[in-house]
Amino acid sequence: GEYFIYLLTIMSIMIIVVQGLNVMIGFCGLFSFAQAGFMAFGAYFGSILVTKLPWVPFPLVILIVGIVSASLGVLVGFPCLRLSGFYLAMATFGFSAVIFELIEYFSPLTGGSEGMYVPSATIGNLKIHSIMGIFYLVAVITVITQIAVQHIAKTKTGRAWNAIRDDEIAASSMGIDVQNYKLRAFAFGTFYAGIGGILYAYLLKFLNVNFFSGDMGLSFFLILVVGGIGTIYGPVLGSIFITLLPQILGGAFSQHMSLVYGVILVSFILLAPQGFYGIWSQLILRTKSNDNLLGTIFNLFILNKKGREKYE
Repeated sequence: GEYFIYLLTIMSIMIIVVQGLNVMIGFCGLFSFAQAGFMAFGAYFGSILVTKLPWVPFPLVILIVGIVSASLGVLVGFPCLRLSGFYLAMATFGFSAVIFELIEYFSPLTGGSEGMYVPSATIGNLKIHSIMGIFYLVAVITVITQIAVQHIAKTKTGRAWNAIRDDEIAASSMGIDVQNYKLRAFAFGTFYAGIGGILYAYLLKFLNVNFFSGDMGLSFFLILVVGGIGTIYGPVLGSIFITLLPQILGGAFSQHMSLVYGVILVSFILLAPQGFYGIWSQLILRTKSNDNLLGTIFNLFILNKKGREKYE
C-alpha cells in the first residue's frame, strides 16, 4: 500500500542524511549537531528554487541544492573545525538553531511558522505527483550515495579521514593536511544533508520548520549508534530499525517513543557499541568457526564460493 511505500521512502531519505553524518563522525571523528539544520536548509532552499524557477529539472535541483549546502558547510566548518569534541558539537548545534531562526525570519520566502507548499518534482514535461514516483527517485539517489561512500572509503581521502579520527596529531605528523580533510568531510556530510532535505520536501509537499527543529537531530544519532558508527551499512541497518520500530510496537507506545528510544540508545551503547553491523559481523565469525548445520547453511547460501565448495 501507499503507506508502506511512504515508510520505505522515509527510510531511504534517512539513510542518505545519516550516511553524511556517518562520514563526519564515523570516518573523520567530527561530532556535528548541525545535520538537521542543513537538512532544513536544503529543503527550504530547494523548495524556494523550484517555486521561483519551476522549469529547473529535478536532477539539476538536487545537484544545486547539494552544492550550495556543501558550500555553506565549508563556510560554517572553517571557523568551527578549529574546535574539537564537545566545543565543536556545541558550535554546530548553535548554527543549526540559527538556521531555524532564519527560516522564521525570512517568512516572505519560507512561510515562517505557517509553512510553505512545495511544487512537484519535474523532469522535462513530466511531473511526479505519486508517492511511487517519488520513491523510485529517492531509491535511485540512495543507491548512488551508498556507492559513492563505499568508493570514497577506499580512496586516499577515506584513509586520511580514518587517520584523523584515530589520532589527529599522528595524522598531521604523517603529512596529512588535517584542516583540509576536515573541511572535505564537513562538505561531504552537508552535501548529503541538503540532498536529503529537498527529497524530504518533495515527499511531504509541505514544509514547516517544526518538522526539523524537534527531535530529528537526535534521531540521526540514534540511527547511527544503532546501525554502527563508522561502517558503510550502519546507517542502512539503523534507518530500517528506527523507521519500522514504531510500526511494530503499535499505538500502545505512540506517546512514549522518546522513552523507548532512550532505552534503546543506552542499551546499544552498553551492550553493543558497534550496533547491528557489529552484531552481524560477530555472527558471521562465530558461524564460520562452528562446523555445524547452521554454519554449513550459512556458508552455502550467504558467504561465498568457498563455502559451497566446502559443503560439496
